[in-house]
Amino acid sequence: MRAVAGWGRTLLGLIVAAGFVTLLARRVDWSEVERVLAGADWRILLVALLVLSADMGARVTRWWLMLRTLEPALSLSSCIRPFLASLALNNTVPLRAGDVVRVFGFRRSLGTPTAHVVGTLVLERLLDLLVLLAILFVCLLGTTDVFPRPFLVGAGLAGGAAFLALGVLTFFPGTVAGALQRLVARVFSRWKWAPAAAKAVTQLTASVGLLRYPGQAARLLGLTLVAWLLEGVVFACVMWSLQLDLGSAAAGLSLGAATLATLLPSSPGYVGTFDYFAALGLTAYGAARVAATAFALLVHLVLWVPVTVVGLALLLIRRSDSVPVPLSSQRLSADPL
Repeated sequence: MRAVAGWGRTLLGLIVAAGFVTLLARRVDWSEVERVLAGADWRILLVALLVLSADMGARVTRWWLMLRTLEPALSLSSCIRPFLASLALNNTVPLRAGDVVRVFGFRRSLGTPTAHVVGTLVLERLLDLLVLLAILFVCLLGTTDVFPRPFLVGAGLAGGAAFLALGVLTFFPGTVAGALQRLVARVFSRWKWAPAAAKAVTQLTASVGLLRYPGQAARLLGLTLVAWLLEGVVFACVMWSLQLDLGSAAAGLSLGAATLATLLPSSPGYVGTFDYFAALGLTAYGAARVAATAFALLVHLVLWVPVTVVGLALLLIRRSDSVPVPLSSQRLSADPL
């Protein structure tokens, strides 16, 4: 059954991706798209790559700060390989395989309980979602009404749910942990690993509830904002390399819409969903369809190629730990964003 469900999710993602590729490609003169791409200024694209490196640095640092609450001796450098390798796998393997590998594949090198790592991934997603939604709705002010209403409603509901979840986990972590432990004790009372499950619940809720410490909350929120602002600069650099003078708000709207679209089922690397909404972000500020399409394809390449190449290269480096790279997506579970 799990294998069937895995293949079903993969097939659904491919169908959705194909649908958005069709929406992006319709009524576009591809010879004009090629012409726009050929005129890209590679010097500005090099700046985009440097900014992307800083963006990844901020994200790795944020994850390291989360992990070291249980492992103070953990070095920042030891987090680089698991983080980038997981992004590379998410870009190339279905069903967010990289997240599974980040949780289970680097336990020896990180020396951190699995439940704690899972908690840091959940906290990452919640923080990212809130910051992205803030960027999206701020940049929507004054634009033309081009975004599908269901997308905006869904984004608002996701933001509300994330805000509520963060609030509960921040102010009532003990209550949440206690409730989950009682549930585990009741459901799995006859299983010998029930105590271990209860301990994992405590570690998980402690990780997600890191924001209850003001200093830690300020650092994590600050790094989240810095990371997404840097990624917005990458979008702006790609826009400027194509001689599109639409303002920074257009780049921010494209960033927010394209990244939130990765919540939708899609193919590895978010082909179609990312590109369609990235282009929509520019057309909302008056860009022509050809220019917006060229921008979407180029910014996707700039974000996808360097991270994937570096992450896969790091994954192939032999270390003392053994990283089980999943060859079949049937055993993997999906995780948004």
